[in-house]
Amino acid sequence: MTTRTAPTWGSAVVLVALAGSSAALVGPLPHASAMAVGLEAAQTAACAQMIYSGSRPSAVLRTRHDVVVGPVRFDDLDPRLVGKIGGSALLGIKSPMTVGPTRFPALLVSVRGTKGFVSIVYGQAPSSTTTTPAQLRAEFDRIVVQTPMSCGLPATGFVQYGGGFALAQRQCVTVTVSVPTGHVLGQRTVPLGLVKCAPKS
Repeated sequence: MTTRTAPTWGSAVVLVALAGSSAALVGPLPHASAMAVGLEAAQTAACAQMIYSGSRPSAVLRTRHDVVVGPVRFDDLDPRLVGKIGGSALLGIKSPMTVGPTRFPALLVSVRGTKGFVSIVYGQAPSSTTTTPAQLRAEFDRIVVQTPMSCGLPATGFVQYGGGFALAQRQCVTVTVSVPTGHVLGQRTVPLGLVKCAPKS
């Protein structure tokens, strides 16, 4: 059995994904909260903000541009869809993030760009995410996500969050998925934009 919930949107923050020359998937993202991870703070994507969930991962639509990092899947992360964020000098791309199956109650997802800071924006986002590159550098490059087990689902299930990435320029980005205590479950370098990346991170 799967359930769908409508995301709760906050104030004016948008990520614009471009399909060819047409803008698509425009919408504000919710406000941020923080969770302590070691000595640092990370944005949190909580169960209440999921947009889709279920007990069978096969219920999630797969595409050839999906990027899988450990137990996390970024759906349709097509590098050609990186485009300008409305009202901002920044670039962005939307990609639903599917979490699970996993036996861990929470995961830490972090990003690191080769040419500058990258912000990962899921479930909720600071209002300054779409203003200037200088303000972007003050935002989160990591996020703690609650997993199926924390959301009342079996470890074999999945939860999905809406969101994406904001960045100052097209570049290769290394995505790392770990447990909050530090054990790495997966790492992968992907192009955000039409750039060439090394095959291994």
